[in-house]
Amino acid sequence: MSRLKHILAVTAVGVLAMGGVSACGNSSESTSSSGTSSAGVTEEPATKPDRLVIRIWSGDQEKVYAETAAAKFTEETGIPIVWDTTDEAVSYTKLNQEMQSNQRPSADASFNAQQRAYTNAARGWTIPLSPELIPNLEKVTAETAAPPDHTDGPWAYLNPYTLTVPFIVRTDEIDPVTVKTWDDLFKPELRESLAVDTIYSSTAFGFAQSMDVDPNDNPPAGMDPVWSKISELKPNLAQLGSNSDLVTALSSGSVKIAVSNSGTGIQAQNAGAPVALVAPTEGIYVVGDAYYIHKGIPDENAYYAQIFANFLLDPEVQSVVADKLGLIPVNPDATVPAYMADNKAVFPRSAEDLEAVKAIVAPIPLMAKNDEAWQKAYDAAIGR
Repeated sequence: MSRLKHILAVTAVGVLAMGGVSACGNSSESTSSSGTSSAGVTEEPATKPDRLVIRIWSGDQEKVYAETAAAKFTEETGIPIVWDTTDEAVSYTKLNQEMQSNQRPSADASFNAQQRAYTNAARGWTIPLSPELIPNLEKVTAETAAPPDHTDGPWAYLNPYTLTVPFIVRTDEIDPVTVKTWDDLFKPELRESLAVDTIYSSTAFGFAQSMDVDPNDNPPAGMDPVWSKISELKPNLAQLGSNSDLVTALSSGSVKIAVSNSGTGIQAQNAGAPVALVAPTEGIYVVGDAYYIHKGIPDENAYYAQIFANFLLDPEVQSVVADKLGLIPVNPDATVPAYMADNKAVFPRSAEDLEAVKAIVAPIPLMAKNDEAWQKAYDAAIGR
């Protein structure tokens, strides 16, 4: 499906149900078949692969990346990109089974939810990214592009873009200046007028920051006050849905406000809905998806999968992706559309932007460990 319909749909789906990254083991678990790569390859190989297979979301994201990063990569290297559009959770499970059983992975690299990349990195199942092969890494905003536990050494994966979760307000129904805080969502005049994402992270971390609840304290139970607060939204709740559901609700006018990712707001605007995107004053949630290379692929594939990563961070590619998909670039040299440049509170890019808007950067290690428990608690609180 289209990535803009997918953003933040990162439920546990059993993938992270192993009890957390700490239980995943380390690189000693990882095995690789004969003649395949177990570490980053920085020297150009004598031969080229006949193709690179990369898992991505079908629809707009596949199309735009095919027209930009893939086209430029193939022009330079002569190597075609073949897209694998298998559902992200299904693909992740399949690839992990292949790597765990010492098989050559059926895809060379993946776009996937950052929690999954983080988990596989903890297992030692991603190939380190070399700054020598990916010089654009030196330019990017590390706060959003890098793994949360990155050091001065090679990154285990990268995030080529980010999104945020603002309040998406129908301006013909509500004055946007009256909806600035999480507490504003409880106003009586919003009874049965609010739509929220089905995914806990869209609301949970914003509420937590507004309530001075630290998700690091005694997880997962430490978030119980947040679930209790979210349960109080029920009188104002009109719809709980996916991104596409909320675009439809905003476009039809069946809701006055939606809490969803910025892509939902841009899609609603593109559909003609009179909506404004408002950053909560307590801080806006920021999350990125990951690109990572699978361990156990041939050295030549590993080398060129890194070369491809550099094109993902190319300023021209990042500019087109921002314009056509509404994804926030991590390369500061990229040009963004006016709606991004004019609303830095919703579309923060630099470290200074993030600090200014009290950005809540997704706590990926915590999410990797607690996704399933937190999603269940959210479902119970919101009444699914």
